[in-house]
Amino acid sequence: MATALLRTAPGDAPGALEAAARVLHGRFADWVIADLTVGGAAVPVRRAAVFGPPDDGVLAKVLAGQDPAGCPLVAEVAAGGSASLQVRPEDALALGTDGDGAAVLVRAEVSSLLCLPVVAGGAAGDDGPEVLGVLTLLRTRARRAFSMAEAQAADVLSRHVGLAMRRPGPPAP
Repeated sequence: MATALLRTAPGDAPGALEAAARVLHGRFADWVIADLTVGGAAVPVRRAAVFGPPDDGVLAKVLAGQDPAGCPLVAEVAAGGSASLQVRPEDALALGTDGDGAAVLVRAEVSSLLCLPVVAGGAAGDDGPEVLGVLTLLRTRARRAFSMAEAQAADVLSRHVGLAMRRPGPPAP
């Protein structure tokens, strides 16, 4: 992960978030969805990247076109700044629906999920750290559920991603 983050151009926040999602995909999660906030928005305003199983391109396109604000769990994590770990998620609509109204979690056969805020280093005023984005990691079918130790490691990693996203670009000429 460190290599991927250091290889992104300074000042390229979306690139750093996408690089992190790319590294997490496959090794750590079956699906990785990266959403970006802009200018301190309380909810992510655009989807930066979606990586999923190569045999499910249709669902990947659905997820890529989804408005992150229509995903209640993503909006909650972005607004609250706290991670959410769920094994056998009870709320099938936590990540919204596809164009036909089917729950994304059911369609992807999600067995566990980890939704993490990507935060800028320190506190940003009295409201806590600024959320720069949200990483949503999904494990599907019979794959082992995320453990508490994995969730803690991913939380640390998300903070490193936040640092990479805040790395200043070259000064303007």
